[in-house]
Amino acid sequence: MRVLLVAALLLWAAAAAASKPPLDTLGIPPQDEAYYRGGVIKCRDGSGKFSRPQLNDDFCDCPDGTDEPGTSACPEGKFYCKNAGHTPVTIFSSRVNDGICDCCDGSDEYDSNVTCKNTCWEAGKAAREKLKKKIATYKSGVVIRKEQVERAKEAFAKDEAELAKLKGEEKLLQGLVDKLKEQKRLIEKAEEEERLRKEKEEKRIKEEAEKKATVEKEAQDASQEVDSKETDPHVQEDESKVAEQHDGHTTDHDNHVPESRISTEQHGSEIQDDSSVGAGTVDESPPKESAPTLEQDPSSDNPEGLSREELDLTASGHSSWLDKIQQTVQNVFQKFNFFQTPVDLSGNDKEFYSFYDQCFESKEGKYTYKVCAYKKASQTEGHSSTNLGRWDKFEESYRVMQFSNGDRCWNGPDRSLKVRLRCGLSNELNDVDEPSRCEYVAALSTPALCVEEKLKELQNKLDAMSSKQPGHDEL
Repeated sequence: MRVLLVAALLLWAAAAAASKPPLDTLGIPPQDEAYYRGGVIKCRDGSGKFSRPQLNDDFCDCPDGTDEPGTSACPEGKFYCKNAGHTPVTIFSSRVNDGICDCCDGSDEYDSNVTCKNTCWEAGKAAREKLKKKIATYKSGVVIRKEQVERAKEAFAKDEAELAKLKGEEKLLQGLVDKLKEQKRLIEKAEEEERLRKEKEEKRIKEEAEKKATVEKEAQDASQEVDSKETDPHVQEDESKVAEQHDGHTTDHDNHVPESRISTEQHGSEIQDDSSVGAGTVDESPPKESAPTLEQDPSSDNPEGLSREELDLTASGHSSWLDKIQQTVQNVFQKFNFFQTPVDLSGNDKEFYSFYDQCFESKEGKYTYKVCAYKKASQTEGHSSTNLGRWDKFEESYRVMQFSNGDRCWNGPDRSLKVRLRCGLSNELNDVDEPSRCEYVAALSTPALCVEEKLKELQNKLDAMSSKQPGHDEL
């Protein structure tokens, strides 16, 4: 009888021991198992060392809990729940053997009075289905991404070749612009000279008109004075005496008054004739002393040898055509300014190159949000638009697009937007929110984030969750 009792006790002890997980791996994540394989193990915070027998001995040797991942001995320790069939989690080691089932596999209560059922398989069913759908999206997204990357690389190579060609022609284009500027300068100089010539001519005509008017007035006054002397009897008597004294002799005094009068009358007549002729022909035949025109001296201030016809034709619209040519040259180089940035913004595989000419929109309530990569982001309500930020940079290895320095909030910071990228079969902007005042967040689904490395990671996770259901429901 005693033999049977001893045998029963031994079987019970063996079963109890078998139900407990091995202490040397308890609470350790799979990725950290190699760290604990040595005979002497360092505390992660560098505070000391411990031997393998000290691992999970329920005595805290490392302040950071490195030596007690499977017990509650260290306040700072972490316990890893494998949760086969569901999602692994990490809990504080203070919850180990506290009488509460925190892990769905019950591994945290391996040495307590509480019996925890393993609920991971049922609880993980929904998570596994969700993960399967995510994997399916990644599989299709990887295919789409490969196609887009190939097209992006072809477009990038084509644009890069075009840019190299344009750079080679840059000197020619700049030379053309410089020549056009010089021609514009000559035309403007000719126009200014023509303006000054006309101004000088108008001034000369005005001065001559004033001079003629003065001479005519003087002649008229002189004529009136002579007439008055002829009718004066005293003057006639004096003239008779003089004539008697010098009878038969011709002197300068004999003809002084008549000659003066005739000269004055003739001069006045000439002035009148000149005035009548000048009034009709002065604009058509400028005097010799006027400024020369371009026809008179085609080589003057015209080193390019432009003809008068060329200058006249060009002058009619020189401002507009020069501006158009300069704008054309500027647009050509602006089109390729994507290549001029010091940092490659198109991604490791040029997967974001197609984003350069794209904008993504989302309707959230009464607002419409628009995100244009490499440019800006905005919020629109009716005809009112708010700038949420200008393009800043990629963050987190091309997983986040940052827009900064948007419109300033009232008594607040400048608006900003962070767009987190995730795998999707098409480019779709959604989940726009404002968790903090004037700091916006959004999500952008795109095939660009469907990478094979992540697909493999998800597949491994599903394999771990779908591993064979444990044979025992309780631990």
